[in-house]
Amino acid sequence: MARKLGVAVVGFDHWYTAFPTAEAATKMKETRLVAVADRSRSRLKEVAEWYPAEYATTDFDRVLSDPAVEVVCSLLNTRDNVAFATAALRAGKHVICVKPMAMNLKQVDRLIALAEKQQRLLWCFDQLGRRGVNPQVVAALNKGLIGTPISFHHTMFSGLPAPWPNQDGKSWWTDAEQVPWGAWADHAIYTIDQLRALLGSEVVEVHGEIANRVYKDLAVEDHGIGVLRFANGMEAVIEDAWVAQGYHPYWTKITGTNGVIRMDRVAFKDGVVIETAKGVKPAPKRAAAAPRGFLSVPIELIRKGTITPCPARDSRVNMAIALAVYQAARTGKYVRPAEMR
Repeated sequence: MARKLGVAVVGFDHWYTAFPTAEAATKMKETRLVAVADRSRSRLKEVAEWYPAEYATTDFDRVLSDPAVEVVCSLLNTRDNVAFATAALRAGKHVICVKPMAMNLKQVDRLIALAEKQQRLLWCFDQLGRRGVNPQVVAALNKGLIGTPISFHHTMFSGLPAPWPNQDGKSWWTDAEQVPWGAWADHAIYTIDQLRALLGSEVVEVHGEIANRVYKDLAVEDHGIGVLRFANGMEAVIEDAWVAQGYHPYWTKITGTNGVIRMDRVAFKDGVVIETAKGVKPAPKRAAAAPRGFLSVPIELIRKGTITPCPARDSRVNMAIALAVYQAARTGKYVRPAEMR
């Protein structure tokens, strides 16, 4: 049996991702959870009870200097992730990190350059979006069941991000000094990654509308709509918001020349249906892909040694698209993500 990779989960700011990441590190046959680390002693005490590691610490330098730690999962807020991910790469660690990984594209470029120089993995959690590509949708498109696809519409609402489980109040997600955007890209970044994989095409220009509909005093937006134009002619409308408290609705549809593919959490219980002139019927049955944990893809890349070119280059594309939507909203003009710097 291959030697297990030593993993540390550092920072539980993005606890939504940090918890399943720590759990994956304890359960995967390829990894062992060496350390959990957080600046907050109270949070660390809870986490250490839930996900027993070989040790728990508030000293990040201890983790970076530990030869048993080969992979660092940084779930700090975006601002602090930049410095920590830089230090981890310089210490020779593979880095799996929070999305977005940096406050701007220049910081992303420096992290990517450092990862490639150090010959270490840099992988960002926005790439979980690709895991959401539904095999039934792929089959329906490949079979031409809706004719030529024309447009993609996606809406997803949630409440404000919580600072900790079962706690209300301000969090780093709503602090413009700790993250470069608010509600729209918080979730839309996954849809962007998913769409690029599903369509096999790149975004050539975008437009956007960003606003505070409910939480007028937030430093970041609580609602946004992005319009993405792909090189293959498809257009996507992505709406994301933090204005729904206590429920989490979403729906998605792909419209073609001969019909529509629909996914609706409420009406279809996460199922996929095809609507055409002949009526409504379920999408072709396809076996679901084997469940892949939060660490499956990056650990596989490390095992195979396929860490260059840096996989975070895809995350850089996703972030450029998201930031272009914000620029388009500010200027009222279409923006080309390829021109973002």
